[in-house]
Amino acid sequence: MKEVTAKLFREEYQVNSEQKTDHVLHKIIERHEPLAVLPHDRAEEFSSTLLEINRPKHWLIIDELTPDTGNRRLENGAPFFTIGRYEGVFVGFQSKLIERIMYEGYGALRVAYPELIYYLQRRNFFRVSVAPGDLGTVDIQRRGAKPLYGQCHDLSVNGMRLLVPSALDYALTTGEFIPLVRFSLEGVELAVEAEVRYVGHLRDTKTRQPVRQLGLQFLNMAPAFEQRLQHYVQRRDRELLRDARR
Repeated sequence: MKEVTAKLFREEYQVNSEQKTDHVLHKIIERHEPLAVLPHDRAEEFSSTLLEINRPKHWLIIDELTPDTGNRRLENGAPFFTIGRYEGVFVGFQSKLIERIMYEGYGALRVAYPELIYYLQRRNFFRVSVAPGDLGTVDIQRRGAKPLYGQCHDLSVNGMRLLVPSALDYALTTGEFIPLVRFSLEGVELAVEAEVRYVGHLRDTKTRQPVRQLGLQFLNMAPAFEQRLQHYVQRRDRELLRDARR
């Protein structure tokens, strides 16, 4: 886990949303996901589980650490790192010990509720549906074939899923290199290379030209391109989470 903590606890992976933090923590409890706990020096790793969340009172309860020496390591009040998984993705937070307690007859630790979580997801990174009007027509320029124009269905930092009409000259194939994918996101023109990762079955909509799903993975992303997508996808994820809780 040392390698994970070195990558995970960076500003670019911060999720500054209390609702998202609360949602992820509750899912970790529901699914009984194990936690890795590393003292601040990251010299050792201990195991635990998340038992209870109390956001209004700003604390969590986690099981006593295994091996037991980990509990003593936290008694100096120094911050520690906690890492778990949410939907197969590493998530983490920093906390510190408030007190050792008994919980349902067993030893446990009351620790500070995290101010934010870190979410290490490079492949999907909060895959989100695109809000109407946010993303214009997607221009797909192919090598040796006519371009295609599609509508984005959902977006991540690493790719997109869209609906495109059937190619009339050369069929799309998985693994095909796309030298240029061009689209506008909230009024900003973006361009990137891509690879076809998924080609769906043709759908006859009866009211318009038949379309199929197409999955693209972005390649050789410029830092500015990646950062703009990160900002959009993270913000859109918060919007969807907020709407779901209404």
